[in-house]
Amino acid sequence: MNKKYIAAAGIVGIIVLSVIIGIVIKKASIDKVQATEETTVLITTEATENTIETEQEETTDGVKYESHFNPYTGLYSDSELTDRRPIVVMLDNQYLARPQAGLDEADVIYEILAEGLITRYMAVFYGDLPDHIGPVRSSRPYFVEKAYEFDPYYVHVGGSMQALSDIRKYSLADIDGLTSGAFWREKHKSIPHNMYTSSEAIIKDGNRLGYKTSINPNFIKFNESFTELKGSNAKEITFVYKDPVKTDPTGYYTSYIYNDEEKVYYRYTNGSPHNDEDSKTQLTCTNILVQYAKTAVIDNEGRLDIDLTTTGTGKYYTGGKFIEVAWSKKSVDALTEFFDLDGQPIQLNPGKTWIQVMKIGREEIIK
Repeated sequence: MNKKYIAAAGIVGIIVLSVIIGIVIKKASIDKVQATEETTVLITTEATENTIETEQEETTDGVKYESHFNPYTGLYSDSELTDRRPIVVMLDNQYLARPQAGLDEADVIYEILAEGLITRYMAVFYGDLPDHIGPVRSSRPYFVEKAYEFDPYYVHVGGSMQALSDIRKYSLADIDGLTSGAFWREKHKSIPHNMYTSSEAIIKDGNRLGYKTSINPNFIKFNESFTELKGSNAKEITFVYKDPVKTDPTGYYTSYIYNDEEKVYYRYTNGSPHNDEDSKTQLTCTNILVQYAKTAVIDNEGRLDIDLTTTGTGKYYTGGKFIEVAWSKKSVDALTEFFDLDGQPIQLNPGKTWIQVMKIGREEIIK
């Protein structure tokens, strides 16, 4: 009997041991599978995340270089450029108004005579929207004609009776410092040379007035990359707007000196570097367009009539060279077009552009 019990106990022990071993083996297998599954999931997740990042970066880059093209410089920008409405600002250039704030961020700038043979600037902002712009000054009819080409927020502080009438006539998105809260006076300059604004304030006021916020940009076309001009040398250019006299021995002149390495012109006012008020950097540009226009004094205040809705001649400077051009503006709402002497539309090099409007017969000095 004892032997039977011993045998039975031995069999039971073997069975129990087998069950235990089986459970251990099964558990190990399960743990191994779970570990494998976890590892697989982890690796798959990491790979998926990396793939998504790469695709997003590629997609973002694709959008950046496709939709962030600036039609007023021919350059690509990090800014969210979605056919937003340009801001065009009238800027004071009296001696007491200099230097101006925001000019280094403008894409296109016009320099045109006002009364007293002192010029005024009209700056076009699109790629960059400065938070400090000024001093803002009044409008004139020929500036209104130029502004109309951009369908912009048109920013000024008052203007001649004809200019104000034309602004209403052409239904410009008018932001006038005499009626708008988007402006303020600063103490470091004297009245009337101290009215300032910002892009944010302008757009906010435009929204208040119900103006549209986007347009279809239209400007002169650009080369895809810098293209050398087949023309005459022009390393230094001087535009004399006001001749020196006894009471004003300096007069007023604008000049540019070409930098071969950077392929830009550095700008000077009365022989001194033309620096931005805030950044302190000297203004530069890639392109200089010149329009010779019929100019006449029309009243005792010295106000001018400058005929810009017509045809005329001019010059185009870039890359240290220049060519003769013809220009044409068929109507107030038409873009001013520039042609070479073969009648082909010119294309600008990518970069900023200054447009110098000069009285017929008053040509620049070229070196």
